[in-house]
Amino acid sequence: MRALRTALLVILVSLGFLAGYFAGWRVSGSDVVRLTPGERDAASKAGQLTQRIIEELQGRYYREVDPESLSRKGVDGMLKSLGDPYTVYLSPEENRLLEEQTKGEYSGIGAALQKKDGGLMITSVFAGSPAAEAGLGPGDLIVAVDGKPTRDEALDASVARIKGEAGTKVRLTVRKKGADDEVEVTLVRKTIDIPQTRTRMLKAGGEKVGYVRLYEFAGTAGDDVRVEVDKLEGKGAQWIVLDLRYNGGGLLSEAVDVTGVFQRGEVVSTKGLHSPLEVYTSDETPATDLPLIVLTNGYTASASEIVTGALKDRDRATVIGTRTFGKGVVQSIVPLDDGAALKLTTANYFTPDGTNIDKKGIAPDVKAPDDPKTKKDETLERALAFIAVR
Repeated sequence: MRALRTALLVILVSLGFLAGYFAGWRVSGSDVVRLTPGERDAASKAGQLTQRIIEELQGRYYREVDPESLSRKGVDGMLKSLGDPYTVYLSPEENRLLEEQTKGEYSGIGAALQKKDGGLMITSVFAGSPAAEAGLGPGDLIVAVDGKPTRDEALDASVARIKGEAGTKVRLTVRKKGADDEVEVTLVRKTIDIPQTRTRMLKAGGEKVGYVRLYEFAGTAGDDVRVEVDKLEGKGAQWIVLDLRYNGGGLLSEAVDVTGVFQRGEVVSTKGLHSPLEVYTSDETPATDLPLIVLTNGYTASASEIVTGALKDRDRATVIGTRTFGKGVVQSIVPLDDGAALKLTTANYFTPDGTNIDKKGIAPDVKAPDDPKTKKDETLERALAFIAVR
């Protein structure tokens, strides 16, 4: 049984496949924010100030002004002043795309992105996707979309401009990894069927190793991993390797379910100034008790870190790779008028040992970076070598 907050739909939308690192809840339209009289009065006065300024501009400014544009820019500026990249206003279109993210399919270029170095960094691409066919890869930086810079734009806004109807074109200005020059590439968007997992059987010395790559935590991740682990164990696997590299997250409920494939008990807890302590546990019967290795890197984030932290804290898995991203805060999505929404940080999350990994990440038990300049997968090879001597 999943332990979920009853009043809220628990969702965590990933960086994977063109969204931002995000963990949290989608608030019901019937939920009303509870403020003290002093807080409500302060908010009212701030709103009156904004209205007064827009009215003065409308009535006195020497050029015509657009109240809607002023309001949006004012909101964006207000949220930016918090210094929190995860708290943003979502237009109706951006909110629709965010909801679409958990359905396992989207129309775009087939790349996972994160905000970094003044642009959008590609963290992974799908084979056969427009991004892959254009030669784009991890570490490449998208600095503009259709000529508009991404530097000062919220991730969700840039994502909304990159995604679009299948068959339409998008022009990207890209700085390739390690290069100083920028190049322009035009991609034709296509409908991408996002895979959940990829599995294979490997050998480590005389041991058979079941390898499971999890791409994101969308709607059936827990069930998919459970099925694949069952199959691999049925084929004689003696170890399981769960690869969470370049996995930026997905649904929190699926993070709980994926953890439950390997162990029972507490998975994660959340707490914030206005959010009471919530503990999420897995009560499912584990699918396997085979020894487990989890592979991580700097793009392992959010839901992936929840799973990694839970398995590491209980000594259920050996973590091999490099330190994870360090995204340990939770967001909620509040519906606004006309389909828009406010995505705001509401809590920290904590591993079962009570650790908040925000901005710190999770250190591996065995450090094993992968060299992107080689065709070999040094991290996976180190994991297999680790198994071979056990």
